[in-house]
Amino acid sequence: MMNMKRVNCLCLVIGLVLMLSGCGIETKMIGMPRYETKECHYGRGFQDYTDYCKYFYNETTIKEFETHSKFKMVTESDVEVIRGYFENFEGWVQYEEYHEQYDFDYLTQVKEGDYCYIYIKPGYETFEYGYYDVYYVDMAKQILYFVHVNI
Repeated sequence: MMNMKRVNCLCLVIGLVLMLSGCGIETKMIGMPRYETKECHYGRGFQDYTDYCKYFYNETTIKEFETHSKFKMVTESDVEVIRGYFENFEGWVQYEEYHEQYDFDYLTQVKEGDYCYIYIKPGYETFEYGYYDVYYVDMAKQILYFVHVNI
């Protein structure tokens, strides 16, 4: 009986550590095409924070987004919606230590023919830009841009 209490306590501690660390983008990337290199910048904060990552692909692996079940090709009607998320993100990223590394130009880079997946945390659908992940695949540059806001 005492061993079971220790196991439960250990599981609780591990769970708390994972919650505090946020599990990060790497957990969210499960099932994504394999990237060659990455560049990630994580915001500071316990509950409110922003993250920015770039994942670099090659000519072959970038094409896997074309058939990925979560990603859809960006159409003309999607451009303004996607730009809205990046415009919002730019407002938050200016307060982060890594703001000078943020180099995504949503006005020129969000365009038809690329691929995108937007995740909105359940319960935040009615809040404009409250808790979201945007995965944007620039097919020409062969880069997946990831932004996260949790406000």
